[in-house]
Amino acid sequence: MKKTRLLASLLVMCIFLAGCGVEYINPYVSIPKPVATMALEMDSVMYVMRFTLDPAAAPNTVSNFINLANSGFYDGLKIDYVYPTYFLRGGDPDGDGTGGPDYTIDGEFSANDFKLPGLRHTRGVISMCRLLDDYNSAGSQFFIMLSPHSEFNGEYAAFGCIESSDSESLATLEALESALVDRSYRPVLRQTITSIRVDTRGYIYEVIKHGEQEEAQPAGSPNV
Repeated sequence: MKKTRLLASLLVMCIFLAGCGVEYINPYVSIPKPVATMALEMDSVMYVMRFTLDPAAAPNTVSNFINLANSGFYDGLKIDYVYPTYFLRGGDPDGDGTGGPDYTIDGEFSANDFKLPGLRHTRGVISMCRLLDDYNSAGSQFFIMLSPHSEFNGEYAAFGCIESSDSESLATLEALESALVDRSYRPVLRQTITSIRVDTRGYIYEVIKHGEQEEAQPAGSPNV
């Protein structure tokens, strides 16, 4: 299959005036959605969770996750915390809430003046962790929702979900959230991410790191 390069500069949205307001045209709506497959091991039992990623909701967040996953960054890391009725948290190479890659990305959510409509934080949605006081501090850490929490909407970059028809993935989520945790909400039985790989459907995703927006724009890109 011929690969189509998705330049990160598509984050610079095409716009046109509509009446008294401005309407943003999402360049990702017609792109086939990538599918991430997460393989996990808990108590010598193997599990699988699949997420349909949504570039139309958070394109650079999706690009970042794809590049980390397909480079093997997540292989061997853990689900570090399980907060009952809230979320699972993983993707930290240090395991203590401080780790990540050597860069961050901008937060793609409305509180950070991001214009595209985001995914809602409902059960099975995957979203990016960040520092409470820094909207542009996401790196590799993610959380997976265990129940709906509207207070996260517009505050965190949700970028994919488990499909409601995917019974295997939903069963895995239930197994992970049902595991015994200690008083710090760490799973007593190690929940290891053996791998995450993303089928990009033939597209190449490129990441804009925080502070590199201008450099990533090719000649002729509109400044909006």
